[in-house]
Amino acid sequence: MNTKQLEYFLTTVRKQSIAAAAREMDVAQPAISQQISNLERSMGVPLLIRDFRGVSPTVAGEIFAEHAQNILSEVSIAKSKLSELSSEQKIEIKIGMMPSICNAMSMPLIDELGEDFPNISIDISTGPSYSLSGWLQANKIDIALTYEQAFSSDFMVATPLLEEFMYLVVGIDSPRTEYKSLIEKETIPFWALSEHKILIPSRRDALGKFIEKYEIDTGVKLVHDPSYTGHLMTGLRQVMMGKGLTILPSAATYHLEEKSLIKSIKIVEPEMRRRVLAITNKNHPPSKNVTNVIRVIKHIVKLLNKSGQWRGDLC
Repeated sequence: MNTKQLEYFLTTVRKQSIAAAAREMDVAQPAISQQISNLERSMGVPLLIRDFRGVSPTVAGEIFAEHAQNILSEVSIAKSKLSELSSEQKIEIKIGMMPSICNAMSMPLIDELGEDFPNISIDISTGPSYSLSGWLQANKIDIALTYEQAFSSDFMVATPLLEEFMYLVVGIDSPRTEYKSLIEKETIPFWALSEHKILIPSRRDALGKFIEKYEIDTGVKLVHDPSYTGHLMTGLRQVMMGKGLTILPSAATYHLEEKSLIKSIKIVEPEMRRRVLAITNKNHPPSKNVTNVIRVIKHIVKLLNKSGQWRGDLC
């Protein structure tokens, strides 16, 4: 038995599919199947029930999953403590960020850590909210910067950062008459969004869930533009080319606003806002270095908010 087998097993149980676990962990499906089979032989009992619907843990598998998670957590804690034995040793903290957050946060975070904590380096990965959750649970990242829609009390501990405002984003040079009239606005009521096709991610993503909640709460159904690929930069390119509208926070667009490429129109009646969180795995208590990084993140959010680059109310 080894930690890799435990990671494969726990991810498969969580995803209820070997194929889904293989995609999340970027590993060939046969490799995961083989390692889980080896694990079952080592334990002497079947751990998974396999059928056409996917996989589910046996009674033994449920018991083993709890102990496997504890083992991985203890190994992770041991690694953190060993890495802190030398204060001059270079420590790497792995951070997962939503693309919109990364746009505003990454460079200031790298610069400030370099000045205040030269022994800490960071490895930044970006992905949708559901990927960040999986990475955090598998201890592939130490901190996830994401939204409250992705929060799960099962294994997460959150530090609130900001309640960001949401905006309808339109391209300044759009040739469409309907878009030109929007550019003159500073605010737009939520119900008025239904008059346009909007580039909106799927409900699997935190932003998709967030927008769906407002649709349900207000009774206003938005018209989803099917041309959206789900990628932030592609969506922004569509907007700048005048081929669509989207809903985003200023953290994702401030650099384009500064170049007068897009106009951000604040959504009101009701005001759209969502809470940004710094999340850690409660089964893996944060090290001193992780705590220091979160403290720096909070400071940078405050500076970005003060400058107007990331607009909203500080938590």
